[in-house]
Amino acid sequence: MARTAEEIAAELRGRIQRAELRSGDRLPTMTDLIEEHGVSRQTAREALNLLKREGLVEYRGGRSGTTVRERPVTRLARSRGMERDHLGYYSGANVQHWRLVPGTGTTVVTEPVPDDIAIVLGVTPGTPGVVRKRLNGDPGNQAHRQLTDSWLHPEAVEALPVLAGDSGLGGIYDRIEEWAEQPILWEEEVTAVTPSPAEAAALLLPPGVPVLRIVRSSTVRIDGRPLVVEVNDIRMSAELFSVRYPMTRRGAARWPVRPASADFYTD
Repeated sequence: MARTAEEIAAELRGRIQRAELRSGDRLPTMTDLIEEHGVSRQTAREALNLLKREGLVEYRGGRSGTTVRERPVTRLARSRGMERDHLGYYSGANVQHWRLVPGTGTTVVTEPVPDDIAIVLGVTPGTPGVVRKRLNGDPGNQAHRQLTDSWLHPEAVEALPVLAGDSGLGGIYDRIEEWAEQPILWEEEVTAVTPSPAEAAALLLPPGVPVLRIVRSSTVRIDGRPLVVEVNDIRMSAELFSVRYPMTRRGAARWPVRPASADFYTD
């Protein structure tokens, strides 16, 4: 019985994972696959396309054909924590030197607030919201970049119209803290998602590479009640970056600890 495209792709995937095929190595051609597995050209093509969509291989054309794509073996660990310098706040020492990607700028527009952002922001999904969009990156490494959408609560924009324009020295966080007369409390949630075509283009992502998504909420108290004034939607390559943070001891895990009294695997 002729093999399916999925079965052929699985065999090639296994050879890549076992390092039998390494970065830059050429994969069997469609003719090779047809002869070896007794399949049609369409099946052979689909097997290679499956691996392309996963980001494992790339087609270079000509004699190079389809080769194993070179992928990073380590990721830049993005430390999470708010720090500050003469420009204002920044999130992590290893991005302090990042700037707007050349040829881009901060764009301020009004758009319907996406469902998941609306839940965090505390507004009705689809509500028109002001969002500040930018593409930041490492001036010394073109591939190291991130998309950032800063969604603002309508109440904050009404009180601080400057948030929808030139926010001045220190940016929106300084303006918010001046308004609230208190420090912002930040919280982040990290997930991974499939990028849209526009996101993949902006982040220079090869096919099959997911996006690491960090959604950061900024909260202050206004008239005695907590208000999420801004939600920051950050996206970056999950292939190039990871998130690192210290683990804290809480509750009964504080040192010194009491001896365990039960077997985790049997009780």
